[in-house]
Formats: sequence, C-alpha cells, structure tokens
Amino acid sequence: MDISIQELTKIYPNGHKALKDINLEIGNGMFGLLGANGAGKSTLMRILVSLMHPTSGKVLVNGMDLKKHRRKVRSYTGYLPQDFSAFPKLRAWEFLDYSARLAGVKDKRKRRDEIDEMLEEVGLYEARERFANNLSGGMKRRLGIAQALIGDPKIIIVDEPTTGLDPDERIRFRNLLTKISSRDVIIVLSTHIVGDISSTCHHMALLRNGRLVYDGSPEDLIDMARGKVWKISASHEQFDEVSVHFNVISSIPSVGGWELEVVTDSPDGYNAAPMDPNLEHAYVYYMEHHESLLEHGNKIKTFV
Repeated sequence: MDISIQELTKIYPNGHKALKDINLEIGNGMFGLLGANGAGKSTLMRILVSLMHPTSGKVLVNGMDLKKHRRKVRSYTGYLPQDFSAFPKLRAWEFLDYSARLAGVKDKRKRRDEIDEMLEEVGLYEARERFANNLSGGMKRRLGIAQALIGDPKIIIVDEPTTGLDPDERIRFRNLLTKISSRDVIIVLSTHIVGDISSTCHHMALLRNGRLVYDGSPEDLIDMARGKVWKISASHEQFDEVSVHFNVISSIPSVGGWELEVVTDSPDGYNAAPMDPNLEHAYVYYMEHHESLLEHGNKIKTFV
C-alpha cells in the first residue's frame, strides 16, 4: 500500500493558499505530519480522505487516482478527524455498530464480533453500554480510533488525535497507534505535538505555511541540530535577557537561578554546556534555519 501526492495545491475561495505544490510519498507504517496550527495539515488530511478536492495536483493510492476512484479508496480508509464527536444518544457499541455498517460490514454476527474485539483493543469493553456523551475526553478519542479501525482499513488517517488529552491518555493513544502500525497498513498521524511524532514515526514531514519543508526520518532531522542545543545556567537577572536572545525550550528553577535549554548556533557570553538534541529541539532549529541549511548543501530531502 502506498500514497503518492503530486504537485498538490489547495486555494480557498477567499484566496488563501492552504497547500502549495506538495510532493510526498507515503508507504506502510506510521507516517508523521508535523507543523504549527494553520500550516495546512488538516486541509491535506481532508483531501486524503476525499472530503475536499484539491485546486490542482493529484493523489494516487496504489496507483489509483483518488479523484477517479474515490468510492473504492474510501472503502478501505479509516478517518479520525480533529473534531470527532459520536452520536450522544448511542451507546458505545451502538455507535461502532453504526460505523461498521457504514464501512460495509453487513453480516450481523461478524459485526458484533468485530465490535467486541475493537472495544477490547482500545480498552473500552467495560464501557460498551455507556452513552457516548458520558465518556471522558480520552475515552471518546479511543472510541474515535475504534470507529476508524472498523472494517479493517488499509489506510488510517488521524488528525490531531491527542489534543486535549491528559499525559496518561496521550501515552495510551500513542501506544495503541504504534501497535496498529505493526500491521500491513498506512497510518498518517497529523499533529502539532512533537512528542506524538518522536515516539511513534520512522518517516515524517514538516509543513510550514502550506509548503513542505522537510521529508525524511526523525533521526536525520535530529542530526541537523547536533551542536546547536545548549544548557545555560542563568541567574534570575539573566533570565529575561536569555529569553530575548535565544529560543528557550525549557526552564527549570535551580539554586540561585535557572537551568535553561536553548537552541542556537552559539551561546557566546553565557555559562553553557552542549546537550544531545531531541526531536523538539530539532524541530525548532530546523523551522528557523531550513532555508540556510538547504543553501549550504544539506543532503536531507527538503523542499522550500
């Protein structure tokens, strides 16, 4: 299974160019799409699930043009939108039963077995009789991924799945997606939360203002930030000064001041020690320097 996105552009009626000439190849496994709010991620997700048509360009799924084979592609695509909401007057199992029928599971016994299996997998079996509007936020998101998985889809698209979840629910959700990604499926995870990508994806892309600015592995992106991340020991008086001069990733109070993690080429003039970068550091550094990195012959596949 593969998705090929070719010269994809989306311009809204008001003239806003949400996507600009996107070229991207997505294969089996977990693929992460990272970018700030408004970068164009949700627009791309809606095009991939054929809820929106591009202005130009095309999407091929296993060689099939999505525009020409919309019904067939949708039949094996599961989708969890950012603003997912279940029918409040349906119990959890009833909502999944409805979703299974929409996914083409016509046999009642098969539907029931698949629903029970799915509720067990997402940790909602004990809540199967509860009405959807009585579920917690995390449980609703798990119900959402369950409906996206009904019918054994080969492509699963999830848009900002962990927004609003507490840390425990976020970890549970990421673990569930990681487990599912071991199957012969494509999972496209769109998020602005760097931690969702770093712990789950081997292939990722960055969107910025509708443009694709990075396409590669998290590890290669992290490598570009080596030697650019520092821990600065700052006094209380220096805190504001450091915050003005550098991108401060984290700040921890210490005896007599602060321990600050900053991303910069050089922390000249401060008491600083180098740090190994993580994906959050790399994301901040790259989004600020990707044009200059490309100009200096960076070998990572990038687009500007």
